[in-house]
Amino acid sequence: MKIHKNIEQWTQERFDIRKLKMTASHATTIGNCWKWLDTYILELITEYVSTWEKKHFSNEHTDRWNELEPIARNLYEMTTWNIVDEVWFIEYEENIWCSPDGLVWDDGWIEIKCLDDKKHFEMILEWESAIASWYIWQIQMSLLITWRKRWDYVWYNPNFKDSLLIYRIYPDEVKFEKLKIWFEIWKTKIKELLYKYEQRWQDKKNLKR
Repeated sequence: MKIHKNIEQWTQERFDIRKLKMTASHATTIGNCWKWLDTYILELITEYVSTWEKKHFSNEHTDRWNELEPIARNLYEMTTWNIVDEVWFIEYEENIWCSPDGLVWDDGWIEIKCLDDKKHFEMILEWESAIASWYIWQIQMSLLITWRKRWDYVWYNPNFKDSLLIYRIYPDEVKFEKLKIWFEIWKTKIKELLYKYEQRWQDKKNLKR
């Protein structure tokens, strides 16, 4: 496991490091071997071989998160007495990684969501059942990558009396085994497609001779 810190957001360096990395945000596709897995792999390789420079993307949701996330982290620390160590991403292997919002002591980490009013109210009422299944898969893949024992899922919305919600999730070994199987399949597919690409490129150069 390799931890990366202090990489400035929205720089070309950051985008370059992300290339050809399978991320925890696609864990549902990976763990369930959905038909979109091949599409996801193709997208990763296309981004890897392309010379296009990715541009900064933002919208009202990312702007809201950038504004509220530091506040939520500070409230979490004051509420739990936990110290959060900010990181950018963590590598499980060369091409498999996750990006936690912070590590907590030696065995935990947090993910922060700054939800709109409707979703935050739904979380207050429904709690665990309101967490989307693909979030659960993302959490479990991240726990596998980091070998941490717990994940504090943190929701923050300043418009409510219950502005800070914390739900703790633990490792699921069944999901771990499914993910490990498809990690190996994914790595094989990546190698095969890259080899095919290199061969086509070599064949094209040979035709010019």
